[in-house]
Amino acid sequence: MAQDRAEPAEPSIEWRWDALEQAQWTALLAQAPLPTLEQCWAHGAGIEQVSSYGAHRGVAYRHGQPVALVQLFRRTIGPFTIGKILRGPVPLAPLAGDALESMLRPIADEWRIRRLRPLFWLPEPPVDSATMRLLGKRPMVEGNSTARIDLARDEDALREQLDGKWRNQLTRAERGKTRVQIDHGGKMLDWLLASHEAFRRKERHRGPSDRETRALVDALHPKRDALVLTALDHNEPLAGILIVVHGRGATYHVAWSSAEGRRLHAHNLLLWRGLLALKRRGVEFLDLGGLDATAPGVARFKLGTGAAVVPLAATYL
Repeated sequence: MAQDRAEPAEPSIEWRWDALEQAQWTALLAQAPLPTLEQCWAHGAGIEQVSSYGAHRGVAYRHGQPVALVQLFRRTIGPFTIGKILRGPVPLAPLAGDALESMLRPIADEWRIRRLRPLFWLPEPPVDSATMRLLGKRPMVEGNSTARIDLARDEDALREQLDGKWRNQLTRAERGKTRVQIDHGGKMLDWLLASHEAFRRKERHRGPSDRETRALVDALHPKRDALVLTALDHNEPLAGILIVVHGRGATYHVAWSSAEGRRLHAHNLLLWRGLLALKRRGVEFLDLGGLDATAPGVARFKLGTGAAVVPLAATYL
């Protein structure tokens, strides 16, 4: 009687680190269904410019094909090497169950407190709390939520999903004399970052600093991935926003408005024009950023677009 043959073992997932150039990394990120800004090469380059963390970029391969990528930041303090992963890894192909754990296990095993290598890890779906527990990781900071707009809908459907009050404010802004200018840098970016930084310092706002954002924009390639939208009244800027494109997605990164801009609902107009500009480029979603309970007005503005609330995982150690 012939002996039964054993099933061949499932190929393990192999991580390769710091083997790609920016253009190659960007091309891979463009394959991800839901890429995050934190895993964009330019974000890593910006972090390196403004902090003591170095960016290390890994790609997971299965059957010789890339299935995920992750940008890991690390720094050394005395005997410790401290790591951070922000909203990663980003899947390029569907992974679940044992395959998902197999992908994450090499990172989890290398980064352990007992090895003097603590890792502060904010994972991205499909990674969940059960998976992180299997890896021996424990939650340290409670998860937040972000707001995401699906840009696959046509313009009429996008407008229909707006909250009634939000849509009425947009209509009033459209009927006014406010003009919207779209740039990819230059003096309007300088004005926006200077205005935002003054507000951030005065109000002790936790948003990105002028220096951090400028480093991010400077590292973008192509430069058109930075969309600077400015509301103008007789060439006088009233409000501005910066949207950063990363692969199929984009993130609403920095915003500022004067009192007059708020009175004229300039931000409604800017964000709406931004959505249309992203749709023309084929961008599939816009991440509006975290919903902060300490800033309910900002949260209401984001949700007034009809954006979906997307829960984020905890930060694990």
